[in-house]
Amino acid sequence: MKYVKIFAAFILLHAVAWVATHVYENSNKVPVLVVVDTSFSMKPKFPKVRQWIDDYEQQNRYKKILVGTDKALLGNLDELPSKDMIFRTSFGKLQESNIKRHYGQLKAKEKFLLSDGSLTLPGWDTIAF
Repeated sequence: MKYVKIFAAFILLHAVAWVATHVYENSNKVPVLVVVDTSFSMKPKFPKVRQWIDDYEQQNRYKKILVGTDKALLGNLDELPSKDMIFRTSFGKLQESNIKRHYGQLKAKEKFLLSDGSLTLPGWDTIAF
């Protein structure tokens, strides 16, 4: 009987630690910025980009994902009415000046640029499609 009590105490301690960690991580989400290149040349690659965003969101439940395009910041991914808003328009060409102007002052732990790989920025992870 002594071993059952020790085992039950161990299980209870483990469950309490897991719940406490979950609550802490949920209330202190790490900000991550994902910027999508919406230039005309990327239009055929939008389904793959959408899949990458879906996969990243599923694998990183304790991160606050801010999403935007090379033209404008859209906001928190969880608060968007639809992810289709990201791919609503495609025009122009990806320009470094637009990225710096819109996202230069934004504080994020990680920054991802989803594009064709033609532009690499210091401090950004470029995901080429």
